[in-house]
Amino acid sequence: MPTARANHLWTGPATEGRLTPSLPSSIMFLSAVWLGFAPFALDYSASTTAETSDVLVAAIAGTLALIRVLAPRDLPWLSLINAGLGAWLIVAAFAFDEPGQNPAVVNDLLIGVVLLVLGLASATMTYRQRAAERDGEQPSVR
Repeated sequence: MPTARANHLWTGPATEGRLTPSLPSSIMFLSAVWLGFAPFALDYSASTTAETSDVLVAAIAGTLALIRVLAPRDLPWLSLINAGLGAWLIVAAFAFDEPGQNPAVVNDLLIGVVLLVLGLASATMTYRQRAAERDGEQPSVR
């Protein structure tokens, strides 16, 4: 008796014309890579706490986003964690960054918003597509 193999990657002809949760996750991964290099590229020399926070958040968010890129059907809650990390960056921009450090503040705010919005979008897309499959409908982009 043949067994059905689960397609965890949402690839192939069935996905043509549709966005998958891997798109926002791939943008989150690239944003996390930038966030990891930003303290050195933008010279956060005045605040080691902001530098440490950015590098740690980048490592965690990048790892979680890469997992979601590789298997977008699985573990949508990882994208919710990335959204939480984005919210943390927004708070940290005001808590840790020095007021005179405009590049650090702006960078944390921008990357925080990107992680927050795209994390929520990726998780929402996954949950909607799972619900549509469960109900026997063709998943949509909505």
